[in-house]
Formats: sequence, C-alpha cells, structure tokens
Amino acid sequence: MPHTDIVIIGGGAIGLSSAYYLNQKGFDVTIIDSNPPNQYASCSWGSSGMIVPSHIVPLAAPGVVKQGLKWLLDPESPFSIEFKPSIEMISWLLKFRKAANKKHVEQAADLLRNLSMHSRSLYKDLDEKIDFGFETKGILMLCKGEKALEEEVAVSNMAQAIGMKTKNLNPSEVRNLETGMQTEIAGGVYYPSDAHVNPGLYLSSMKKLLLESNVQIIHETNVDTINVDQGKISSINTKYDTWTAKNFVLCAGSYSSKLVKQIDIKMPLMGGKGYSISIENSPKKPALPAILVEARIASTPMGETWRFGGTMTVTQGSTNINKRKLNAMIRNVKNYYPEYNLSWVESCEPWVGLRPLSADGLPYIGPFKKYSNLIAATGHAMLGVSLAPVTGYLVSKIISEESLDYDMNLLSPDRF
Repeated sequence: MPHTDIVIIGGGAIGLSSAYYLNQKGFDVTIIDSNPPNQYASCSWGSSGMIVPSHIVPLAAPGVVKQGLKWLLDPESPFSIEFKPSIEMISWLLKFRKAANKKHVEQAADLLRNLSMHSRSLYKDLDEKIDFGFETKGILMLCKGEKALEEEVAVSNMAQAIGMKTKNLNPSEVRNLETGMQTEIAGGVYYPSDAHVNPGLYLSSMKKLLLESNVQIIHETNVDTINVDQGKISSINTKYDTWTAKNFVLCAGSYSSKLVKQIDIKMPLMGGKGYSISIENSPKKPALPAILVEARIASTPMGETWRFGGTMTVTQGSTNINKRKLNAMIRNVKNYYPEYNLSWVESCEPWVGLRPLSADGLPYIGPFKKYSNLIAATGHAMLGVSLAPVTGYLVSKIISEESLDYDMNLLSPDRF
C-alpha cells in the first residue's frame, strides 16, 4: 500500500501550486490527477490567465440574480442554467441568492484584493524560476455603453477606496493604451496592478519543476473512494492503488463536492461551464488584456496567441457545447474590436471547461471540521489561475500549522 506525506487530489493550477509550496517545506507530495499528462482537459488550461486584484466583487453580488433571470430568457446570453431539478442545484441557487447582498460584497472585497495582490507577488517570485509568460501590463475593462461604464466606474471608485490604483478612461484615453487594435467603446477602466500568464505554460512549467523536485504526479487516475478512520481521512482508493497519507488536499475543481459527499460533507459547488478560443498567429491582436464588460468576455494576448473566452452555464457536470452561445461569444468580440474578423477563428477548436462555483463566489480554502486532515482548495470560479499561488501558499501554512496572514472564516469549507 503506497504511502506519502500528502496526497493532492487534482492537478490543475491549484493542485500544482499547492504541491510546490508543500514540497518547499520538505513534505513528500503525491498528486493524483484525472486528466491526461498534457492537461488540456484541466479547467486551468483554457482560462484567460488573468491575475486580477481588480476583481474585488465576488460572483454573488447585488443585481446578479436579477440580471441572470433576464439572461435566462435570451438563448444567446452569456449566462444560463442547465436546470435539472435536484436537491443540490436548488440548494445552491438559494444559497447564492442569499449571499448576493451588499454586506457580503463589502466583506469579500478587501479579502479578494489582498489575496490577489499576494498571489501576484508570488507569481513574480515564481517567474524567476520558471517561464510561464508572466506579464505586468495591467488589464482594461472595456464598456460598450454608458450604463456599463457608470457601473464600472463605481467599482473603480470602490477599489480606490481600499487602496487600489485605477484609471477611468474616455475612448481617446483607451486608444492611447490599447495600441494593438482599434476599439469601439464608450470608455473603460484601467487596472495597472493586474497581470496575466499563459495558463497552459504555467501548468507544464510547474509540472516539470515538481517532477525535478521528486513530486510524484499520477495522471489519468480518478479517486473513487475516501476512507475514514477515527475522525480522520485514512486513505483514498483509485482503480490501481490505495494511498495512505497524513494529509489530503482537495483540489478536484467542480468534482470536489461529489467526492466528499460520500463522507457526509456538504459543500455547495456547481460547475460553471465556459468556452475559450485561441487564435494562433492572429493577423492582429490587442496589446492589453481586457474584459469586454457587457459581453462578459475575457480577452488575453499570450505571446503569438490571442485567447478570448466567456459564458457561464451553471451545470451539475455537463461539458456539452452550446453552439448558439459559443457562436454569440465569437461574434460579440467584434462589437469591441471592429478590426477583428470572424474568418480568423474558422479553423480554431473551441475549448470547454467547468469552473468550480461556490455558493457565495468565494473559494473554499481550509480544513474541514469533521476531518481535520482534509484541506479544501477549490471553488475559485473564474479566479483559479489568479489565486493559484496564494492558495497553495495557504495550504502549505495550514498543513505546517503556521499562523495565517488572513481571517479564513470567509473561506471556510464549513461556512454553509
């Protein structure tokens, strides 16, 4: 029966980052990952790669539910719910609705800002060891209409109030910054502290570093059962082995809640289906990463590649592509970048992945009360890559029983 100090369940950006910081502290670490070695199927691979201290408003925020209900009536909207009645889905929706309030946003804003700035700093340190396309150009929020611009300026003012640098821009000022492509917008907000990486390169470079550091990574292997003994996780079973360890880290993305349900843990979590398109050697591409606000599209130049992605379909596990929503996303890019041509994406294969959505828009990071040697590190929604290093750092501090820099109550996996 194989044994290790720590088993990490899941080998995406969060799992690899956790392994890195644990390995740095001298732990023997084994990662068990359901994905193939190229990690293309990982939720992290196809992300926008944005590191976003600017994203201080959690997914559960005032107005989100109302806007979401309007979007449900539009088959081409960036939001939908694949609603198959189940206790888990209904419970998640009710908890999400309850969390979408002003008090929650105020509590979460400062925490998200601090976590993101810390993660950016850790990325900067990692950039000295491995190459993953780390760039500190900032990020633009591009608004097509005046209403969206007003809302973004309000968020910008809120960010300034908690110590963040922002610049509110008119169309001419946006053009001075965005020199790669023409823009057709009402204005925007620039966040100079934001950054971006190539997430696929981060996964492959981090994996190489871990293997060189004697971290064992087992691919194409599912964790089937979790075994309990005397109030602790004693082992996990895969198709091939039973692994024992002192601690277990849950980084299995949207699958995490299904896995712990078998040991009577309820952790509200849904999959948030999203798509991305990567254009190689695009005739033109933006100079700066941007969020195309009304369309809910993230646009990121990554070396010779231009990637854009979006949509949010709340689902219990389906990765079927809704071609109508995908095509609407592809078309909507032109509303912001008029030089973009649909012919550029004709030969591009769409990527689809499930982001793990907690019921209040904040990640689950920390030990479970019921089983103290099981540590959650999941539920990051669209911030998985952004918060990967700081999550790994926190996991290593928790397992080492060191004092933490943050009040972790808002992130507790038992908060519901």
